[in-house]
Amino acid sequence: MEEIQAREYVLSKIKQIVADEKFKVDAFFFCGFPGGTPNEKLKQACETYLKMVEMGQDQWEVKEKLIFELETALSLTEKEQAGTLLNNQKDIQEVLTYQKYL
Repeated sequence: MEEIQAREYVLSKIKQIVADEKFKVDAFFFCGFPGGTPNEKLKQACETYLKMVEMGQDQWEVKEKLIFELETALSLTEKEQAGTLLNNQKDIQEVLTYQKYL
């Protein structure tokens, strides 16, 4: 995968994680829908990273926080994920796999 394509791919996965977490918030608070417990820290880290990229900046501490939150979210046990409609573990794993393109 070319570097530019890989970076765009990683960015698309991060955007999908944000969309998934926003859906969880809406589903949980407005509908009582079992979409999973929203992970506000993960959503915030992703949004901060995307904003940094949009502004053309490159801050290692923002990347470090994003990677930390992704790893934390990935470490959830299957029991904690049980009964949820939305599981973004695959997207999280792919971002971590291609983290060198962040």
